[in-house]
Amino acid sequence: MVKSYGCPNCEGTRSAAFHHIPGAPVNSCLLFADRAQALGVESADIDLAFCPDCSFIFNAAWKPERTVYSNLYEETQGFSPMFSTFHRQLAEDLIERYALTGKLIVEIGCGKGEFLSLLCSLGGNRGVGYDPSFIPERSKPGAADVIFKQEYFSEDSVQSPPDFICCKMTLEHIAETRRFIQSVRRVASPERGTIVFFQIPDVRRILAEGAFWDVYYEHCSYFSPASLVHLFQSTGFKTLRVSSEFDDQYLTIEATPEANEAAPARGAASEENLAANVASFADAATCNIDYWSKLVGDVAASGGRTVLWGSGSKAVAFLSALGEAAGVIEYLVDINPHRWQRFVPGSGKQIVRPDFLSVYRPDLVIAMNPIYRQEITSDLRRVGCETSRLMALGEAPRESVAAAAAVVAELRA
Repeated sequence: MVKSYGCPNCEGTRSAAFHHIPGAPVNSCLLFADRAQALGVESADIDLAFCPDCSFIFNAAWKPERTVYSNLYEETQGFSPMFSTFHRQLAEDLIERYALTGKLIVEIGCGKGEFLSLLCSLGGNRGVGYDPSFIPERSKPGAADVIFKQEYFSEDSVQSPPDFICCKMTLEHIAETRRFIQSVRRVASPERGTIVFFQIPDVRRILAEGAFWDVYYEHCSYFSPASLVHLFQSTGFKTLRVSSEFDDQYLTIEATPEANEAAPARGAASEENLAANVASFADAATCNIDYWSKLVGDVAASGGRTVLWGSGSKAVAFLSALGEAAGVIEYLVDINPHRWQRFVPGSGKQIVRPDFLSVYRPDLVIAMNPIYRQEITSDLRRVGCETSRLMALGEAPRESVAAAAAVVAELRA
């Protein structure tokens, strides 16, 4: 008999697990100065479940006490010129679309504060940021009129109604999604015309690609447009805009509170092709794991070296999924100087700066995100590694492990 789970997004009772991941590291962005500490990070299972009533996907095995967010948590992407350009354009678009000038802005899950500071400096706004992983020493004094609070935003937070609420890449870390958005609705004001902007990973791409590297313990909630709209409309918001950004990796919603908080009937949300991709995800993920395991193993067997470019959550999930096959990978490369010489949780791999490759001379470089391919190519050329083969997750064929042998043969030639 298939076990059913309660859905934290719509409170339905028909959710069922469709993919099991044993022993995943419970933290993926915590960094350690000691390899033994990184290897000792707790692991736990992931059971992805799908709700047919609202199309929500969640980790039914998630336990809140296992994840930690502190000043050891390093998540910023701001050292990438391409990401910084994306961030600035997003801020400018929001400021123009909603006339965010001289307004009060609240960001929930502000990280190190880059985006909130950008919104406030570009629009002359005032800001309040909530995040337990914020590091005061990383903010630039006087750069913007912003107050940062090293704490979680919750239903108990004392916050006056703002003009704009921003929450980027945070909702996927929240298990009780409905309860959380209700706490956001509590401070959003219909009279003030508060605008709410949320950004999260788009689960449609993860499912379609069999992207096992985008499933990790901190991400307990996964959204498609249907489940996201259902969540906001059922908690008293009117949807203004839903879009895909960043090469369809991010899903965004813009909404405003309704004067009447009555929730629509549950079960109205649906997503074409989502259920089919849910059904095929386990096989697609297994095929991808087999491909990359064989590839890195064959490269090592031929005397070659492989490095991963990127040391964040994708890398931690990738190494965990490959298991023993990942043992031949020694280093992860990152452009974020706050990560250099640290060790990632789970596998205990060391993070190095790009210049290290001029001595290490890898044969294969695997980019954790294909959107940075051009930047990585430039960096490889700069450090004299333009002959290294660059591949990226999501770009490799997953039909057969024979494709991995073809890549190795090419490297040998």
